[in-house]
Amino acid sequence: MLAFEALPKLIDEVRDGELKTALSEHLEETRYHVARVEQAFRAAGAEPTSARSAALAGALEQHNAQQVKEPTLRDYFHCAGAARTEHLELGLYAAVLPLASGEGVELLTRNRDDEEQALKRLTKLAERLRTELPG
Repeated sequence: MLAFEALPKLIDEVRDGELKTALSEHLEETRYHVARVEQAFRAAGAEPTSARSAALAGALEQHNAQQVKEPTLRDYFHCAGAARTEHLELGLYAAVLPLASGEGVELLTRNRDDEEQALKRLTKLAERLRTELPG
């Protein structure tokens, strides 16, 4: 899964302790999200399969193409990239939730709510990091 490839790399690259913690906690939370999505599929009588999101893969490819050397700017850039991913994930939940029923609605709603909280946290971190940028 894309998140399990990208998040550990970001966690290793960021210098800001609060951002590192937020990304680490979200990586752990993402494990629960995957389990909930699988459970929602099974509740609907479908077998979950793994597919790579072209939108998320494209965002990651574009993010990885950038080379930012200054540490605070790099942390800000990584934080903004993580927030962009949260926006994409929220869009996916917005598309899928109306199709869900029963237990799937609760499971996917919990994931969506977690993603909204992660986005709020990243937005606050980005605002702080922006104020710390040199020059």
